[in-house]
Amino acid sequence: FCKVHSKFFIMGDIVNNYQTSIDLLNDAVRREIASSMQYIYFHIRMEDAGYEYVARYMHKVAIEEMRHVEMLAERILFLGGDVDLNPIEPTRQLHEMEAMFDFAVKLEESTISHYNSASAQCASAGDSVTQRMFQDLAAEEEVHLDNFRNELQNMMEYGQLYLAMQSAGHSKAISKK
Repeated sequence: FCKVHSKFFIMGDIVNNYQTSIDLLNDAVRREIASSMQYIYFHIRMEDAGYEYVARYMHKVAIEEMRHVEMLAERILFLGGDVDLNPIEPTRQLHEMEAMFDFAVKLEESTISHYNSASAQCASAGDSVTQRMFQDLAAEEEVHLDNFRNELQNMMEYGQLYLAMQSAGHSKAISKK
């Protein structure tokens, strides 16, 4: 066997020992892109409705998800794979704040479950670096999940009052400009 990067030559064919990790990483890239685009859409809708504070947070999370894409893509390239930048699903056009946060909670729960499974699969495949990467990403996604759950809970408990406070804060900020 001749080792060339993370590939071995076997009878003229290239076999990548990290294909399981590459496939899991590409699935994660596709999830992160879909999440990022979804959160940008939510950000735009929230900002347009005058909900400055939650819009700003949603924008921040969208940027964090894109940072995850970059990190995952770099690992894929290091392992000798190619990056699939197609979102796993299209952006949903939700307009109600509760529906947006409910969907964001479901996205994060699904992503965390996927990353926990991917971490275990990478461990089984002997790729401890990618395993740790998935563990770290799952921890970051849990922070998003916690914040989205809190926002959803606030909306459910305080309803229109909570949204009115968001809007009033936006109006106050505009009047100071």
